[in-house]
Formats: sequence, C-alpha cells, structure tokens
Amino acid sequence: MGKYIARRIFFQGIPVLLGFTLLLYFVITIAPGSPVNHLRGIPDLDPQVLEERKAQLGLNDSFITQYLRWLGQVLKGDLGYSFDSARRPVSALIKERMPATILLSVVSIIVAWLIGIPVGIFSARRQYSTLDYVLTFLAFVGISVPSFFFGLVLLYVFALKLNWLPAGGFFLAGESRTLLGYVRYLTLPALTLGLGTIASIARYMRASLLEVLPQDYLRTAKAKGLKETAVIYKHALRNALIPILTLVGFMIPSIFSGAVIVENIFAWPGLGSLAIQAVTERNYPVMMGINLMFAILIFLGSLVADLSYVWADPRIRYE
Repeated sequence: MGKYIARRIFFQGIPVLLGFTLLLYFVITIAPGSPVNHLRGIPDLDPQVLEERKAQLGLNDSFITQYLRWLGQVLKGDLGYSFDSARRPVSALIKERMPATILLSVVSIIVAWLIGIPVGIFSARRQYSTLDYVLTFLAFVGISVPSFFFGLVLLYVFALKLNWLPAGGFFLAGESRTLLGYVRYLTLPALTLGLGTIASIARYMRASLLEVLPQDYLRTAKAKGLKETAVIYKHALRNALIPILTLVGFMIPSIFSGAVIVENIFAWPGLGSLAIQAVTERNYPVMMGINLMFAILIFLGSLVADLSYVWADPRIRYE
C-alpha cells in the first residue's frame, strides 16, 4: 500500500501538478488585462507610475521567467504576495478562506451520499414502478439544472418567502456557533452544490445494484432464507459501491469548481469568492495559489477514492 501511494504521488501527482501550473500560468499571463489596469482609473496618474509598478511586480519579464520565479517560491513553501495594495501573503489569504470551502465541500459530498445512495437503492428495488419513473425523472432534472439556478430558487423559496433559513453568509459578528447554526447556514449552499452529485449517485447506484442483484451468489443467499434487506445491504451493496467510488474521484473536481459559483451566490466566505476577486483584479499569485490548493485537494480526493476500493472489495489489493 505504501509503495502504491508513493508511486501515485511521485510519478503521477507531482508531474501532473507541474504541468497544470505551467499551463495555468501561461493562460493567465496571455489573458486580456493586467494587474495594474485598476490603477488607470485614478485621475492624474502619471503613466510612469504604471510602468514602475509593472517593473516592481515583475510583469515586464517573460512568461517562463515569471513562472520559474513563482515555482521557485512554491518549492520553498512560499506562495508569494498578493498584488493588491495590502501585499498580504497568499498563504495567509488561503488559510483564512480554506476551512470554509473545505467544510462546504465535505458537507455537500456527505449530503450527496446520504441522499443519493438510498434513493438509488430504493429505485432499484422498485424497478419499473411509478415511483421509479418519478425518481429517474427527478434525477435527470437534477443533472440538467445548473447549480446557480437551483441555488437562486432555494434562496427565493426558503430564505425570502418562507424565511426559514438565512439567505447567505456564515455566522454574523457576535453570533454563537452552535450545531443548529451550522445546519442552518450550510443547508442551502450544501444542497445547491451537491444537487448534480445527488442525481448522479442515485442513477449510478440504481444501475450498479440492478447489475449485481441477478448474480448467482445473491440467488444462493436468498435460497438460504436470508431476508431481502440482508441480501441487499450486507452482500449486494458493497459490490455495487465500486462504480460509485470510481465516480467520486470524478465528482470531487466538480464539487470544488462548483464551489466558486455557489459561494458567490450565498456570500460564503470561502476560496470561491476570493478566486472571483483575484480574477477580476488579475491577481496572479492569488489565482495561482488558489488553483494549486484546489489541484492538491482534488488529487488527494482521487487517491482516497482509489484506496477506498480495498474497503469495498477485499479482493482488491495494492501491492
């Protein structure tokens, strides 16, 4: 197991991260706009000041020079400094926002599993029934509807009309942090972020379980007198989960990328709102730092998904 993890990190993870950061830095630098453009709106600003500012930030250097300088800082554990006037360390900005994004993403994944898997099992057990058709239709709707539209609908219904849940934010100043408070603030953004994942897991769970149920060993278990619930949840479910675990590795990137939009809809104080601000200001170090953190989290998530195969199927071993 240890050798497998080491191979994944050194022969897959690090080369992919290097290629990703190189391509991302290239795209950022050739995109229209410049980190000093927002200074052009200041009246009577000497153009010489703009040139001096660009020189201070190293923007006059070639793309490869800028990238190697940034990469050298990262290898030393330094993500650089923000290009804004405060010149705060990027690592400090990410440290402030990262917990909120991880909390929202993890909760949305847990909610997706807690809802999607039971719905898929129920749909498979009631194959071709009216309820199965209804659940299938709702799953296709969930996959098709954009998360931002679903989030706006939830805001309108539960926050504006019914006033059951807060419209956004994450605990007001001076508000005590209780379990009920976490539930209230997380419900709408977590459901919005996990909508597509819930629908996908339900559909894959249904298809995978229907493929496993006709197997001989399950017919033997039924013939021995085991109850249907024991056959499904003790024997069939673990084998049916293997495709779902594979799916999780692909869902993690969509969860983190979707968090950028969802956090802005609900004014969630995470990396998503910081990323939008960095893109608007062409703040290269902040953009690179956030995307690097997302890439590392996605790689770790896919690694955990691969290792979870061992739990789902004892026949699988990583030697």
